[in-house]
Amino acid sequence: MPFVNIRISKGKKTLHRWYIHPIPYEMSVKDFFIKLVNKELFPECNIALANSEEIERVELNETPTAIATQVSPSCNIVKLTKRTLNGFTILMQNARKSQLYFPIFSQSNKINRKQTLRNDLVNWIQNHGGGWSTQSYADTRRKEFIISLTETIWYIDMRNHKKFEERSYYIPDLFLEFFDRANPESYKQSRKLFDANELNLHCQALALYSTSSWMLITNFNWLRDAFDDFIIAISGYTKYLQQHRNITAINHASESPIRSIDQATTIKIHKRNTVNSLYSHTFGTVHIW
Repeated sequence: MPFVNIRISKGKKTLHRWYIHPIPYEMSVKDFFIKLVNKELFPECNIALANSEEIERVELNETPTAIATQVSPSCNIVKLTKRTLNGFTILMQNARKSQLYFPIFSQSNKINRKQTLRNDLVNWIQNHGGGWSTQSYADTRRKEFIISLTETIWYIDMRNHKKFEERSYYIPDLFLEFFDRANPESYKQSRKLFDANELNLHCQALALYSTSSWMLITNFNWLRDAFDDFIIAISGYTKYLQQHRNITAINHASESPIRSIDQATTIKIHKRNTVNSLYSHTFGTVHIW
């Protein structure tokens, strides 16, 4: 089994000191690096990196102090170690926009409005400089984030997002471009009412991502605060719905009238005037409680 002496650094900071690692099978330098960071090869190896870190270049040298030769991250690592070169340095940098990856969804010939919303959210993240360091990362939990955000926006839009503002809960401006798309009337459907339990499930689903490690990196500085405010608005409106539901239940269960006798309204009903009538006559009195 071949071995490699490896060091990982970013700028002047060493992230992983010189250490000899065995190479279990052939793979590219980049794949070796990813597996090393993810502890797939050596669980005891602890390299603290943000998800936005990418390989900038790889340098090989015969000894740690010798002159280095730059090689491509796509080179096969076993073939490299068969040469006399045994020093191995991976230099890091923050991921550039061209190095970021995004969830890939299967596309049909005819997509509906919700699928269009989902695709627009992916493009929106890309246009704002967001994204993830590898395609495998983007297609796992990050894809689930896009799905949860799509479902939440669609749920609110189907029931009229302006209901939030009517109760002084404001959806951040950053998200407003994704509303007024559902339009259930175009499907000859009436808008459904908000359900506190359903809305709370959507709120909890989004809250899981607010403290994710990838949400805390610089790629998502533009989203982080607005995303938190969106969750707060949903949570606030959910509490309002729950309180309204509780008050309604109490009123329905009450054995006494909601209005007091002093608040009762009296309505007098008069007969319709006829041609020969000079005066209107009181027909009766109705009390409403």
